Amino acid sequence: MPPVTFDPAMAQKSPLNIHTFHRPVAVLRCLKQEKEWLKAAYRALPSHLPVWEKEVVLKNGCVRDGQLVLHANGLLNMPGHSAAVLLLKGTNEVEWLQVNHGSHATDHFLQLYSKDGGLWLECNDFYYNSTGAKGRGRFDLGPLLPGKSVAVHINARWWHSLSGRRDTHYVENYLYFEHLGVFDEALVVKDLGELFTFEPQKEIDLRQMMY
Repeated sequence: MPPVTFDPAMAQKSPLNIHTFHRPVAVLRCLKQEKEWLKAAYRALPSHLPVWEKEVVLKNGCVRDGQLVLHANGLLNMPGHSAAVLLLKGTNEVEWLQVNHGSHATDHFLQLYSKDGGLWLECNDFYYNSTGAKGRGRFDLGPLLPGKSVAVHINARWWHSLSGRRDTHYVENYLYFEHLGVFDEALVVKDLGELFTFEPQKEIDLRQMMY
């Protein structure tokens, strides 16, 4: 069966459309939660373990009964034959990655890259180190395997100058990654609202004492 050409106009008229990829696509999910405080507010907290959201509504993509389901907007900017990784970023965004040609920063702390024929996650705190945070160095967190998920807890302290005044900020991040699998095709829909519950199979705590 020849590949089905994705037609955005047709996807808007029809509730669904099957799109066949030119090559198998690895699909990753990345969900981020973040909280930030100024120094006085942070030190006044009764606990420095943030309470994170347990559920979100996915509007970019999901897997149902083993089938990849994508919002129609996710294919509008799909590059050519070389893109083999689809990142479902947050609840609305979609990014097509070419990690074989380098790494991809998912946020200020972590990045994805290709290694040993697979996709790996590494800590590379390239942003906060330049603004006063404690250095963590650069190291692997491990491979992202199909059907597996991991949540990373990480924090930073940084300084920000505004109008000549320097304030200390504290930031806490919860970063969830999941490898949804490798797919040859996707069911494309014009509306998507899939309830998602955070249930990581593994949790990594990289938090440091920041005061």
